[in-house]
Formats: sequence, C-alpha cells, structure tokens
Amino acid sequence: MHLPGLCGESGYMSDLQDLQLTPRLGRMPPVTLGATETAPQGGDAGQGEIVVLTRALAEDEWDMVRAFVRGTSRESLRLRFGQSADLTDDRTLKRFFETKGSNSEMIWMLQEGGAICAIVHLARLSPRHAEIALIVRSDRARRGIGEALLHAALARAARQGLRTLSAFVLHENTAMLRLARKTGFVPCKSLGLGVELEFDLGRIRDAGTAAAYAARQPVQLQQQ
Repeated sequence: MHLPGLCGESGYMSDLQDLQLTPRLGRMPPVTLGATETAPQGGDAGQGEIVVLTRALAEDEWDMVRAFVRGTSRESLRLRFGQSADLTDDRTLKRFFETKGSNSEMIWMLQEGGAICAIVHLARLSPRHAEIALIVRSDRARRGIGEALLHAALARAARQGLRTLSAFVLHENTAMLRLARKTGFVPCKSLGLGVELEFDLGRIRDAGTAAAYAARQPVQLQQQ
C-alpha cells in the first residue's frame, strides 16, 4: 500500500519537476497527497474535533465518508488518488478509503455537527516508516484545516515511535506541494508524474515540539 508522504528540506522542488523517472507501482490503488488548499494563517481550523480510527468502519461511519465524497470535487479526488474513479460505487469507495488491518489508520477532522471535513490516511510500512495521505472537503478548503490536521498527524506519528513519513504528490498539485513545503516535508526524488516527499519525525522529538504540534487539535482515539 502506498500513501503520500513529505520529506527533507524544500529548496529544490522545481528542479525535481524536470526529471523523468519511472513512476512507483503500488499493490493498492495509487494514493497521492491531495489536499487542494493553501492553508493561510488564521481561519477556523481550530473549531474541528479530531478522531483516529484504527479499526474497520461501521456502516454509519461509511455514511459519513460517502457524504464527504459527495462534498468533494472530482478534481480533488483525482489529485488525492492519482486517478479518476467512480466513488459512487460502494466497492470502489471502500477499496480506496478503508483501513488495512493493524498497520493503517484513518484520521478525521469533524466540523460542528459531526460531518467529516478532512481525512488523513496513515499506513505503516515498517516499525519506523509510514506513508501519509491527506484530502480536504472542497467547501472547507483554504481555511487552514488541512495544515492543522497534518500537524496533528505528525505529532501522533512521532509519539508512536515512527521516524519517517513519506508521500507522493502529483507535479500538477501545486497547492499540496506548497502545503508540504510549509509544513516541513522535503522532496526526495521525482517519480514519473509526481514527487516523492519525506518528513523526518526526529525533528519533532529532538526539538521537544511534539506537544506543540499536538496542541493544535486534541486527538481522540476510537479503539477497536
């Protein structure tokens, strides 16, 4: 399973776009970091509640995901998953959104009333390395929500002992590339239509800033 991630320092993003390398092939549908927002300062990101799901979704929770998809543009979904897909088909929806056993989890930001306004997927590839993916509902974009949820996910990953998060972002997804650079992800290499990014979680632990990252939003866990 391949999820988008962020990595390193951010000075040579544009140079990577000129490289032509073979794209990565995953065992699951391609997953690309797809939040289409610029995450300005301020906004109403602090009004959300964060919930982490480490188990299979119940049917009422799938209804929440379906509502999220209906409120998200086809273009945002294409940028997130790296391909166009009919997510009105339930089997396709669950193929793209379900968590995969104990090594993956889904993190939601809920707005007032309980609707999902942003989703992060996190898939552990090894005890120290995971891939991450982000998407924000279209009507909640450009309010800092994606940045706030991403910071909470970074803090959680650091507390779990992970060292590195990686992601794959399409070259055309300039908004996500800007958000990645702002958050501290750095490009590693170009892979066909996109860029592989990484984030060194040791930066959070070593600087003692995990609490500051987490303080942006309380993380509420839903246990199995």
